Amino acid sequence: MSESNTPSADFKDSAQEQELSRLMSRAQEGDAEAYRALLVKLRGLAMRYVRRALGGRFRIAESQCEDVVQDILLGVHTKRHTHDPVRHFSPWFYAIARYKVIDEIRRLSAARQIDSLSDGVDPATDIPDPSEQIDVRSMLRALPEKQRRVLRMVKLEGLSVEETSGRTGYSQTDVRVSVHRAMKALRRQVEPVADEDR
Repeated sequence: MSESNTPSADFKDSAQEQELSRLMSRAQEGDAEAYRALLVKLRGLAMRYVRRALGGRFRIAESQCEDVVQDILLGVHTKRHTHDPVRHFSPWFYAIARYKVIDEIRRLSAARQIDSLSDGVDPATDIPDPSEQIDVRSMLRALPEKQRRVLRMVKLEGLSVEETSGRTGYSQTDVRVSVHRAMKALRRQVEPVADEDR
């Protein structure tokens, strides 16, 4: 995370910081109205922070930004008792925001790795030819249930990845990866000496 994404020292002593600290102190004393006002202000700050942190590099949609913002606000809610009212509020708030953004970056990076793994995987690739004296049904039974289910739908029933995703509730990426892994497992059964990464 860049230092430009964190509040400056000047901000810590600004009128906005004083107001946020005041609202938080009142909220900790049980003032529900102050707490609602605080969350409204924090939502705007969180949205700007998330857009700066994720919008350029990851180009995430507005709905995804909103999800991260809600995670930040939930973090504020669950951790609100840990804020020391004698300390500045902004560093405490942005620490929570930073951790939530880092969690999202990790999630996005993992998803991109899965997408790159599934790139070039053609769900329309044929399963091994039964004419080669291979017991395909027995081979399919050896697969994990999830892989077997997805493979049957895509390969045997001719459903698209999108249709399979809709019927199973798995994401389209998950469907592609499951097909990819199932195909590798079938190939290993046909060619036991094949390399693991083939």
